[in-house]
Amino acid sequence: MGESKHLRIRNSFEIKSPCVKQCDFNQELEICNSCKRTIQEIIDWSQMSESKKQSVVKRIRDIG
Repeated sequence: MGESKHLRIRNSFEIKSPCVKQCDFNQELEICNSCKRTIQEIIDWSQMSESKKQSVVKRIRDIG
């Protein structure tokens, strides 16, 4: 499908983290250059609902 393997849905119940274990925080944009998440999204990821995770992944896809 052309989408990054780290953004796929793991199964019907769990969204895989977009983390690629190469953190590179952009102070100006306030996002990680590698996974494109904000610090707050990174901190909150394990506690997020699946629908919130889907929203984050959609935002990441939309910004390319």
